[in-house]
Amino acid sequence: MKIRKGFVVLGVALFCVGLTVRYAFRDIRLNVDILRESLERMPQLVLENLEFEREVSGDLWQVRVPLVQRSEGTIEVRSVDVRRLARGREWYFMGSRGFYSEEAESADLVSLLGTLETDSRVLNLESPWLSWSKEENVFLFPKGLTIYDAEFILQSDAASIDASGVVVLDKGGVIRWRRSPE
Repeated sequence: MKIRKGFVVLGVALFCVGLTVRYAFRDIRLNVDILRESLERMPQLVLENLEFEREVSGDLWQVRVPLVQRSEGTIEVRSVDVRRLARGREWYFMGSRGFYSEEAESADLVSLLGTLETDSRVLNLESPWLSWSKEENVFLFPKGLTIYDAEFILQSDAASIDASGVVVLDKGGVIRWRRSPE
């Protein structure tokens, strides 16, 4: 996991403050859970230049975010880059802004550009809006999706992609071939 030097210093400082507060609370016999609940309800938290990697169900996820802002259970990010490496294939998403709801465990990404690597080709995709929830674990494109490469362009007003890469055109779609088959 890559973390900038400033985050390491901040993390160590917060750890030391937290440890000091914990022992102070223990010494005066107050419940540490009260402090933890107060920190979770902290009104706002801002982090800059965040990078992290996480393995989820055998897939490696890498995320880069220049600005993260947490406010009342919602996390907002600006200019997010997400890379997923799974079974020798790579998915890459970039968005101008993103939102994550802690309560619903769902995320939305605005102005999406990306690539999907399949067994036989690399596909480009564009969408004004991407939604995902932990419960469904499906990428939803409620405002439309365009997938293209050198040979074709596929457009749909609403679509979804499951974790294995299967694309479902919820409202149908249009495909245009760019060059004639040989």
